[in-house]
Amino acid sequence: MIRTQTVILDEWQLTFRVPADLPDADVEAVRAVLDDAAFAARLRRAMAAVLAAFPELVACRVTVSR
Repeated sequence: MIRTQTVILDEWQLTFRVPADLPDADVEAVRAVLDDAAFAARLRRAMAAVLAAFPELVACRVTVSR
């Protein structure tokens, strides 16, 4: 029997919205940022900084994924 070591307590979702009439070039620029590995890395670091401010969350494991 396989036992899980963690259980999901809660999930949050980020939604990125752009104006419907935003020019295609600007939408592509936003998409490029969201697809950039550096953006994901900075988002992970930001999450780590926020979590570090709450000692109660030290036992939590947080995943940033798409």
